[in-house]
Parts: sequence; C-alpha cells; structure tokens
Amino acid sequence: MRNQIDLLATVTVLGVLEQVYFVLQVIYARRKYKISPPETKGHPEFERIFRAHCHPMLILLAPLFSTGVAAVCGLLYLYTRFKYFQGYAAAAQERLVP
Repeated sequence: MRNQIDLLATVTVLGVLEQVYFVLQVIYARRKYKISPPETKGHPEFERIFRAHCHPMLILLAPLFSTGVAAVCGLLYLYTRFKYFQGYAAAAQERLVP
C-alpha cells in the first residue's frame, strides 16, 4: 500500500512538472511573438501552443480505484498529454504528414 501511495504521489508531482513545462512554453511563445497577457490571439504558432496547454490537469482516480491503478492511469495520461502537446503545437502542415 505504501509503495502505491508513493507511486501516486510521484505521478502527481510529474503532472505538476509537466504543467509547469507547458506554462513555460506559453511564456516563451508570448515573448517570441510579442503577445502580452491577457491576450490569447496573435501569431498562429502562439495560439496553437496556448490552446495545447489549456487542457485540464490530471484527475486522480485513487478514491474510485486502487492507488496503483490510478498511478498507472496517471502515467499513461501524462505521456499521451505530452505527445498531444508536441503534436498540437507543431504547424498544421507538419501534423497532416502521413
């Protein structure tokens, strides 16, 4: 049980770190394209990065399932969200390549 709680805590920390990474990408894009907060419109590259980072954070399943299952689901969620961010932030022409 203790190992599962530690794993769940680790996944939660990874989720926070991933969100920090996404926020930093938005900050860098704002600086690069000179878009001041609270603006969310501007260069298409910025808009893609901003929209990709706006998806909801990790929802923990521990109260509904075992902490081990919640941790594994959290890791899967973090990986797929990271891949989604990378793909969505890419230019549309690059996403459409087979």
